[in-house]
Amino acid sequence: MFASPSIALLILVLLVGTSATAQTCLPPGEAEGRCIELTADGTNQVPEVQISPGQPTTFSFDSDVRADEMTLENRERFKVAPGKRLITLEPSEKIRGEKPSTLTVCFADGAAPPCMAFRLVVHPAIGERRVEIFRHPRPVESVQAELKKSYEENARLRAENARLRAERDGPDGLTGLLTSGMMDERGIPCSDVNFILRPKAALSALWVITCRAPGRMLMRVVLQNPDGATPWTTQGAKLVGSRGEELEGSIWPQGPVLPGEQLTLFIEVRTEDLQTAGPFLLKLWESNGPRSVTLGNVTFPALAEKPEP
Repeated sequence: MFASPSIALLILVLLVGTSATAQTCLPPGEAEGRCIELTADGTNQVPEVQISPGQPTTFSFDSDVRADEMTLENRERFKVAPGKRLITLEPSEKIRGEKPSTLTVCFADGAAPPCMAFRLVVHPAIGERRVEIFRHPRPVESVQAELKKSYEENARLRAENARLRAERDGPDGLTGLLTSGMMDERGIPCSDVNFILRPKAALSALWVITCRAPGRMLMRVVLQNPDGATPWTTQGAKLVGSRGEELEGSIWPQGPVLPGEQLTLFIEVRTEDLQTAGPFLLKLWESNGPRSVTLGNVTFPALAEKPEP
């Protein structure tokens, strides 16, 4: 198997030696949160950072900033916690549906570049939790550690690819459910949910049924688009646990629901924690629009214990 582009780049850096400039940010998918590199050559573009009402976003800098000189458009719509190395912004509900704002931060050391601007883009449900900003390269030792992580990630991706191939090559239908261990002769446990529709939801929720299988959780959600509203097409879904853990969901079907009509939506998530029962928040958001739907108290049935032989 050929090495991934990120691994090839790291190998080239190590071969060139200490005269080469190492990347500061980890490859995509390995860093926790967002990472932005800031150079002094004047080629930096204003990065977009996704924010969401009620969700804090923390900017972490590798050098001191002048918190008292920070400028933020529509500051009255944010809770702001400024510091020397950390700046946390929490948008209020009033910012929902508004145009992007600009955050400008200047550094205390006076080195180039002296300041940095961010374009804050509002999303109805998902905000970036942490944004790392680096102005200096890392030593080769750090690149070697990153190379090790890249090999480990490559091994994980190979294992994931093998699992997906095994699923694809297996049988479909009930045979597939039984042979994969997702269902036994007692079926898959499902239950009605006494959910709570959060205020300002774009759609009405008529009922929710949840099901459990080893490694999978499924929600069947019946929604209704109000009369006079615009068509709704679900773009994304996620479950948010009580400790802030998030599980992204796959959605079917993807088609729109017209005003006054109902939509039965199937949302499936993968989980390795067989004890995960909830309650969760279920967040849905639309394509090309600010509207969202949030359901609280979403719970899942427990997996039945296998009978002793």
